[in-house]
Amino acid sequence: MTVDLTQLVLPEARAEKARAALRLAVKQARDQAIGAGLVVEGLPVATDDLSQGRLMGAALAAVIDPGAEVQWKLPDGRFVTLSGPQILTLAQKVRAHVQGCFDHEAALLAAIAAGETPDPAQGWPDRGQSDQASSA
Repeated sequence: MTVDLTQLVLPEARAEKARAALRLAVKQARDQAIGAGLVVEGLPVATDDLSQGRLMGAALAAVIDPGAEVQWKLPDGRFVTLSGPQILTLAQKVRAHVQGCFDHEAALLAAIAAGETPDPAQGWPDRGQSDQASSA
């Protein structure tokens, strides 16, 4: 009988496949956490990529003209009037949320590289939770 050694799966290859799957799960959890949204002073704020871009555009307008006001559509369909400072606060909160997600991803990937097996579903910041202390 001939043994085809190309069909052998070595333990290191099996371990790398498991690490790759775990890294993918972390990326998917990061994307989900980023898009989970925030609640700032009772206002739901979308944090998906499109909403981030729109909010950054509004923030730039508020920097150029601090007296600017916008009618902002919330994820639940309501419109609210936001002042320049409120727009900037929302933009800062969303940016901090997104950065917190990337920071957590970096920590999880470092743990995987160190041979640990972290839970990709745990520890994400602001997972859609209320931020009652902020000022929108």
